[in-house]
Amino acid sequence: MNASSWLSSTPVNRLDAELILARILGKDRTFLHAHPEYNLSTAEVEQANAAASRRSLGEPLAYILGHKEFYGRIFTVTRDTLVPRPETEALIEVIKSLKPHKILDVGTGSGCIAVTLALELPNSQIDAIDISLKALAAARQNAENLGADVNFFQSNLLENIAGQYDLIVANLPYVDASWDWLSRELAFEPQNALYADDGGLALIKQLIAQAPAHLKAHGYLILEADRSQHKKIADFSGNLFDRINNPNDQTLAVSLCLR
Repeated sequence: MNASSWLSSTPVNRLDAELILARILGKDRTFLHAHPEYNLSTAEVEQANAAASRRSLGEPLAYILGHKEFYGRIFTVTRDTLVPRPETEALIEVIKSLKPHKILDVGTGSGCIAVTLALELPNSQIDAIDISLKALAAARQNAENLGADVNFFQSNLLENIAGQYDLIVANLPYVDASWDWLSRELAFEPQNALYADDGGLALIKQLIAQAPAHLKAHGYLILEADRSQHKKIADFSGNLFDRINNPNDQTLAVSLCLR
């Protein structure tokens, strides 16, 4: 079977199929376009079919390929980490505009936020924490692969953290399991990194309560949450924080400034 025939017969969409086959062949997609007649070995066909089957069942393409682009860089992902999402890049933009010197990334997962900040703000100190040792291992690998200087620690939220920061950023679990618009792909991602009680806000509220002790005067807490949760987050912050920035309705960034 040649490449063109396999691409035409696979049950997944053309782009996903091309990315899967290019990954197996160790080529890029342009090779497939230039050489549609390339004859696949039996092993290559079997690998491609297995990967296409996984994708057809809803498994995120990033897990099948083993990587995902974030902020223009390629991050290794595993089933122990969430797949980095384009909307999370809004956090990077907000933080870059504030130019903080000392930053803590809470629930770092693949390390995409911490590593990106270390590379975009090379004069800042970046610390990153996660409760999962497996996620921390993936994050450390990404930092090493991309040449980023990040300090990684294990901690359940801020329990093991000492000292204060100019800015704390967190993409914590905020999904409410009762939402009826959730993608079937979420079933393949680590559930404890997606879902939270109290309408998705349980861990965010815990972090808001802990954060003032670990922020310098007028320090920032930058969160990712669904737009429907922004007002509840701001209201819960009470007299601890001012809601200083909700960049626009197309982002998930909620910025709070310590009073």
